[in-house]
Amino acid sequence: MYQGETSVKFLFSDESFAFETLRTACFAPYGGADLGEIIGTARAIPDGDEDAWYQQWRATAARVHALGDNALVAGHRLSAREALLRASNYYRTAEFYLRDDPFNDDRAIELSSLARSTFAAAASHLDTPVEPVAIPYENMTLPGYLFLVDDSGAPRPTVIFTSGFDSILEEAYFAVAAAALRRGYNCLAYAGPGQGAALRDQHLFFRPDWEAVVTP
Repeated sequence: MYQGETSVKFLFSDESFAFETLRTACFAPYGGADLGEIIGTARAIPDGDEDAWYQQWRATAARVHALGDNALVAGHRLSAREALLRASNYYRTAEFYLRDDPFNDDRAIELSSLARSTFAAAASHLDTPVEPVAIPYENMTLPGYLFLVDDSGAPRPTVIFTSGFDSILEEAYFAVAAAALRRGYNCLAYAGPGQGAALRDQHLFFRPDWEAVVTP
């Protein structure tokens, strides 16, 4: 820790828990979280208890997911979209510490699937076009989303978003795409080797020559 650096203390004393809770909360401006839901969930988790982290975030995600499903049934499109976006982020948060064996841990498999499916459901109700894409890569494809400002087909500057090692494709909407759309940029987000579904479903691992990934 360099001189002057301070520890993260957001709702937890445990620095990792504090950081990951703040990460989840930071998506609130673009619909990925609600501060009340964040605080309520965090209060039920003892510092450093990863099992409680999983249980409480999964419970919050499931509750918010149900709100979204019920809103859809009632025809409340906006409320459904908002709840499903938050549920996706909460499922991602619940899965964060389940990294030891993501290929065989049933909890990790379930949460990863739910994070993707709730986002896909929400994306179908966004006010701007969203296109799921399959990007050719070696002898397979990489999953992605193309977020468009509108459906005019007009050329626009486009952000190609590469996330980090612990991110998932769906998180890109809250981190970059929503803000880019508001500013007139299209955004292409994808899961590369070692990330999100490319890791969990396709068992693709990180590689140092990332130009072989981003070029296609």
